[in-house]
Amino acid sequence: MRSCALRESMNIRRFGPGHRRSDRAAGSTGVLSSAIFSNDAAQITEFTVTPGGTYGPLRSAGDVVLVVIEGGGWITAHDAQMHLAAGESLHLERLTPYSVAARELPLRAILVELSASSGVESARTIRASGGGTQE
Repeated sequence: MRSCALRESMNIRRFGPGHRRSDRAAGSTGVLSSAIFSNDAAQITEFTVTPGGTYGPLRSAGDVVLVVIEGGGWITAHDAQMHLAAGESLHLERLTPYSVAARELPLRAILVELSASSGVESARTIRASGGGTQE
C-alpha cells in the first residue's frame, strides 16, 4: 500500500533528446528545451543550444542558476562575456539580463529560475553554505 501512495506523490518527467521542443524566446536561435519542473517557487528547464545558436536575451524575476552539463558556451551578463563548460555553474541575481551562446560545440544545460519571492532566501542560503564541498 505504501508504494501506491509514494507513486501518487511522484511525477517523473522525461527530458533530453526526443523530448525537447523548439524554444521561441525572443531573439533565440538554435535552441531546444524541455520543461522539467514548474511551480510557484521555481521553474527548471533542460535546454540545448546548437553551434552558432543563442538563447536570449533573457531576464528572470528571481535568481537564476545555470548548470552546464555537456559541452560549453558563452554567457553574456553585466556587459561581460564569460566561458562556461560542462561541470560549471553560474548564479545570476534577479532581473539580470543574460544570454547563452554556443560556438563550435553544442551546449546542454539545466536552468533553474527561482520565483521573485523565493530568490532572496535561496541566494542567501547558497552564499552562506559556500555552494557545497569540493571533491
